Amino acid sequence: MKVKTTVIILLLVFISLFIFSVDAQDILITVPEKSTTIYAGQTNTINILVKNNRGVKDTFYFSLWGGPSVWTTTNKPWVNLDAGGTTDIILKIEPPRDAEIGTQLLSFSVLSLNSDITESREVYLDIVRGSDIFIYDIELEKQTFRPGDTIIIKPTLSNLNKNVALEVLVSTQILKNNNLIQKFDESIKIEPRSSKKLTYSFGIKNTNEPGEYEIKVIARNTLNKILDERKTTFNIETIHKIDEEKETKNSILYNDVIIRITNNGNYPEKNFYVTESMPSISKNFFYPEIEPTSQEEKENRIIYKWLISELKPGQTIIIQYQLRFTNVVIVACILIIAIVWAVWLFYRPILKKNYIGFLAGNQEVTVSLNLKNKGRKMLNNVMVKDIVPPLATVIKKFETLEPKIARAPAGTQLTWEIKQLKPKEERVITYKIRPVIEIPGGFKLPKAFFTFETKNGKKKKILSKTITIVGKVK
Repeated sequence: MKVKTTVIILLLVFISLFIFSVDAQDILITVPEKSTTIYAGQTNTINILVKNNRGVKDTFYFSLWGGPSVWTTTNKPWVNLDAGGTTDIILKIEPPRDAEIGTQLLSFSVLSLNSDITESREVYLDIVRGSDIFIYDIELEKQTFRPGDTIIIKPTLSNLNKNVALEVLVSTQILKNNNLIQKFDESIKIEPRSSKKLTYSFGIKNTNEPGEYEIKVIARNTLNKILDERKTTFNIETIHKIDEEKETKNSILYNDVIIRITNNGNYPEKNFYVTESMPSISKNFFYPEIEPTSQEEKENRIIYKWLISELKPGQTIIIQYQLRFTNVVIVACILIIAIVWAVWLFYRPILKKNYIGFLAGNQEVTVSLNLKNKGRKMLNNVMVKDIVPPLATVIKKFETLEPKIARAPAGTQLTWEIKQLKPKEERVITYKIRPVIEIPGGFKLPKAFFTFETKNGKKKKILSKTITIVGKVK
């Protein structure tokens, strides 16, 4: 009985000493009793309680050890605690998607700065994965682009399963303010423990507004369940670029001017002017399809302005006007024709037919033909012809060049041949007639004419006027 009592007393003393030893720990660390499930590729947290049992205020530093420490951080690296004070330490655990699954050990240590006392506890982590497929990376050549550039997008997907090849539906989306701009869908098969890199291209146009864009890559299984999702961003620069193209179509009566204004930037341009400057005299010929907003004259020039309220990227506005010269051309043509006609009249050869005398009995009348070359070129092979009606007879005595005389249905035909008529040269040919019967009041002589050849061998003909011989036969 005595032995039994002694054993009980010793046991109570041992328990008391053990409890005193636990309570007497200078640093108390409370960690989860069981293994904590940690999801690879996600952010996980664990709360740890630290208590200062030293009885004095102290500063404590925290550190992590073990394999999981490379992807684990604390919410604070150190803390000041009064005697008996406590603090909550939050461990943020972010294992990568390809982290080794299974139970891993993380060691959490606390160091007392004033006493160099160190206390550690082990935290058991059960690493699990939601899916063996994960998007490893989205590769871009750069982050900032301009209109005209081509973005090469290269998502890389990995299959972490060691034994099974997996079918994956990959959707790559380009979004702006959550609005879908472009989408690429593809079905691929990834072998066990391997990766596959995809490549897509997206050409940037000036109609793509500037700013930040998002690239989202989503991996799904054959049942359309999302296995993984990854995002990245890029920017399109703001480009201001207005191009003006001017086209002029010329004709005799008008000039047609077409101005094309195009916004080749990627940002809407507002409230700007298109200007045209021309000599002030042009305002008399200016006919626009769209009236200018304003105009002003300065230094013998007139400046027209059209206000463009807005020009969107890729949009073209056409301004068209004509410089019409119709009236000027008509007046100029009349003047030119008049001048040419006057010059032609002034220089053309002439043939004048006149007579001397009166019709009185058997009196003779002298008829003259006056030829003159008023031009500056030689007249060749000149042939002069005249007809004397049957009412008169030709006196075959000639004071000038003698003609060839022949009978013709209209009367007597006289023909003179002159080899050349020099520039400014004048010739006078005369012949005499006498009426064969009494002709009261007189009678008409028809037009005489002469022909000649030009330097180019062309034949031309010059006519005289008709003349009326007046008088009275007694």
